[in-house]
Formats: sequence, structure tokens, C-alpha cells
Amino acid sequence: MGSPIRLPEIGAGHASLSVSCWLVDIGELVDRGDRVVELVTVGSTFDVSAPLAGRLTRIDKPLDTTVAVGDILGFIETETETETETETEPVS
Repeated sequence: MGSPIRLPEIGAGHASLSVSCWLVDIGELVDRGDRVVELVTVGSTFDVSAPLAGRLTRIDKPLDTTVAVGDILGFIETETETETETETEPVS
């Protein structure tokens, strides 16, 4: 399943924001700290960074979706998780 990308606490007065742009496509590799999604609110733009290195496997909040602190935006799967899933799949 991977690790969630959550909207972190961004300060007072920003209870909800909108997803304006995913900077990474599903399947792309990211390094820890890479910007993965851009959020906007009235007068401000915020970037959310990858919490770990891996591959973006799922986007839970598409463009123009309103999000709040703590919401899961998407998931990143590490290469180790991918290898483990491949090894456990039955071979026909």
C-alpha cells in the first residue's frame, strides 16, 4: 500500500486549501523532500514534499479538491515494498 502523503499543519488561518497541481505523475520516482503537490488558498501557495523516497502510486485528492490539515493526498511506495509484493505474487 505504501506510505501516505498527508497535508501537514501549515499555520493558523489556513484550515482548508485546494489542490492546484500535482508536480509528479503516478509511477514517477521521488526523493525524500521533493515537491509532489502544490496547494493554494486565498493569497498563498504551499508545496507538500515527499515524506520518503519511492514511487508515487496513488493520488487521492485530484485537482481542485478542497483539503484540510491531516488529509491523505496520495501514497508513495518504497522500492523495497514493490520488490516484496513482486516476490510474493504466485507464479503460474
